[in-house]
Amino acid sequence: MFMEIITSRMSRVFLNPSTQEEKFNETVSSRYGHDFLGLVLAEIDICKQKAMVNLGHPHGCKNIIRRHHMFQNKTGEEELEERIYSSQHLMDECKTFFFTGHETTWLLLTWTFMLLASYPSWQERAREEAIIAMKNTFGLPQFDMLSKLQVLDMILLETLRLYTPATILAREAFTDIKVGNLEIPKGLSVWVPVLAIHHDKDIWGEDANEFKPERFANGVSKSCKHPMAFMPFSFGPRNCVGQNFAMMEAKIVLSLLLSRFSFELSPSYIHAPICILTLQPKYGVPIIVRRIKSDTLSII
Repeated sequence: MFMEIITSRMSRVFLNPSTQEEKFNETVSSRYGHDFLGLVLAEIDICKQKAMVNLGHPHGCKNIIRRHHMFQNKTGEEELEERIYSSQHLMDECKTFFFTGHETTWLLLTWTFMLLASYPSWQERAREEAIIAMKNTFGLPQFDMLSKLQVLDMILLETLRLYTPATILAREAFTDIKVGNLEIPKGLSVWVPVLAIHHDKDIWGEDANEFKPERFANGVSKSCKHPMAFMPFSFGPRNCVGQNFAMMEAKIVLSLLLSRFSFELSPSYIHAPICILTLQPKYGVPIIVRRIKSDTLSII
């Protein structure tokens, strides 16, 4: 659907709308704006228009607002309701994607820079790895090199363990279920204390509160005593759909910056993590940044 939106809008840059349908589509597009969310909302309205016409309502979108009073074919109404998002529903979904994708990623990067500034040896290891990986790409990260950044991967995983952006996961039981000897009735909310689990010494050892990326050297499943104890992106069928994108995004940003700058904590830094929906630094993370020189990358 997204590619259809992009293709159709690009084709109209050079063509004037001629048919009634094209004029209607242009009117809908102008109503929502021309950013990506506006294009998606416009496409939803266009789909509704076509669906309403197919259901025998020539006035199309105008009837959707009053469909509970005007629909006679309840089966058709229910089918349309199931197949097409409302504009409000779609906007809520987009807000959720923006919040979860933006908030968690900047927190991951913030805490990672704090830890790299606190542990210069790991910062140097990550820098050397990034420079070597980008030596044949003019200092720019490429997709196929991201999987080779093993040191950076360990650092990010350890950061997610120590400073998990989402400290609690909430789930609701849709049916009566039994987990071991525990009976969970339908409708009960179950809260999973992710941050507490990530710092549990019975699971991670006596060094659970220490920054040790090497614990992930052999993968996540062998990093602790239980293979499912590491859950910064949740677990199972309802885990974070953007986890791979978030890790890729973080690796690109870190490899670019590490290859060009060094970082150390400012003397004014106060370590005060605070949970406000997500785990944030209460007083920020002031960092001293210095440009570095490298003989490996020709552009630096």
